[in-house]
Amino acid sequence: MEVELKLPSVLKACLVEDWDLVNKQKQLFQLPAEKNIDYILANYVTFVKSQGKSDNREYSVDELVYGIREYFNNILSTQLLCQFEKPQYAEILLAYPDVPMSQIYGAPHLLRLFVNIETTLAYLSLNSHSLMSVSSYMQDFLNYLAENSTSLFNVSNYKVASVAYCFKAL
Repeated sequence: MEVELKLPSVLKACLVEDWDLVNKQKQLFQLPAEKNIDYILANYVTFVKSQGKSDNREYSVDELVYGIREYFNNILSTQLLCQFEKPQYAEILLAYPDVPMSQIYGAPHLLRLFVNIETTLAYLSLNSHSLMSVSSYMQDFLNYLAENSTSLFNVSNYKVASVAYCFKAL
């Protein structure tokens, strides 16, 4: 069964800007992030639980953010980083060897996870009802990111990489 998530236009713009900053302007997102992924996910859980909806969303949100966090931590180095960011990742691993990357990286890297997540969801062994629930919850999370985009996606969080770093990245 195919899953389709609609990336809000404001998030599409954030993805394009992130790609341009990293790949064209040779800027790096400053790590550790001021608002890391664990922080964003915890705020989302608080937001959902404060809504008081009776559609079981508040019960499923903990499982959703757990899945997002685990998936992020598992695929960051192989699927979410641009080539230019690989030396920075190596430095982060040395500086924070026992810290989950969801406590280091921020919103732009989290957003990259959702670019191809439909393909991943399609391969999960879920029945159609569960798959629709998961995709609905993910869409809700994307909408939350869009509503909070001005505080989560900020160009000032990027800094131009040093000449020495650029040589390392080549």
